[in-house]
Amino acid sequence: MPQPEPSILFERRWPTTGLAGAISEIDREDLWTEYGELRRRAPERHARGKKYFTGHSGTVPTAGGSHRFEEHLAVALWRKWKSPGAGRVRVLDYQVPLKARRSDCGIGKVDLLGVSDSGRLTVIELKVKPRNEAQRGESPMAALMQGLRYCAIVSANREPIAQEARSFFDQGISEEEPQVQILAPKAWWLSWLELTGRTRTAAGNWEPEFATLVRDVEERLGVYVACAALDDVTAGDIKYGPRGRRPRIDRELALHPVCPGETPPIGPAVQQHGAQAEDRRE
Repeated sequence: MPQPEPSILFERRWPTTGLAGAISEIDREDLWTEYGELRRRAPERHARGKKYFTGHSGTVPTAGGSHRFEEHLAVALWRKWKSPGAGRVRVLDYQVPLKARRSDCGIGKVDLLGVSDSGRLTVIELKVKPRNEAQRGESPMAALMQGLRYCAIVSANREPIAQEARSFFDQGISEEEPQVQILAPKAWWLSWLELTGRTRTAAGNWEPEFATLVRDVEERLGVYVACAALDDVTAGDIKYGPRGRRPRIDRELALHPVCPGETPPIGPAVQQHGAQAEDRRE
């Protein structure tokens, strides 16, 4: 499934330098067209006899290791939020595959796939800071585009995913368009929200441009986008089972809604998982 070239939706690099200008220059009509085309031509795993929920057990290939922090954090969050009633989003699975064929370019796995308390599928794009504290890692724009790519594919395959959710998890799925959540520890968000000096000058005030793009996405595509920050969590907070391969987090992790462009950008903690965009409509 070749992606359009050049592509906004499949753009991998959103460097710090010129970030605000790059966001403001996005041609909205081109982005809407790309999203619709990806949804129309999305890979269909079910058509090739493949499942979306592959029976994960919460066991990781290698024990410990901060270089696997993002992967292990995803599994630990799945453990905490996989049960009904765990919060406003029940996490069904992690590393959910979307490819139908090996040749499906630019298509990876959903970090966490959940369901809101209203039954809306939720694509959770998880980010963490690199081990090198001087680096920020991928930008919020990279996270947003990745979340939208996966959202288009999940939307196109909502019915087979819903059937599997009913069968495997006894979970109903609504007919609403899926939503996207960009989720990361506070440290990742603050590394982008608190740019200063020459770095801020190079990036520009990207936050208002990002917030405007998110609103446009919601209004035009019907895809609600939420940004949320976990209480600070590091690789050292993840504990492992007897064989060192079953990551978990024993302490509670509050979530904070993140609103780039507002002051302060990170809000107070919410009681349970689910700083969702749909909450803002109440």
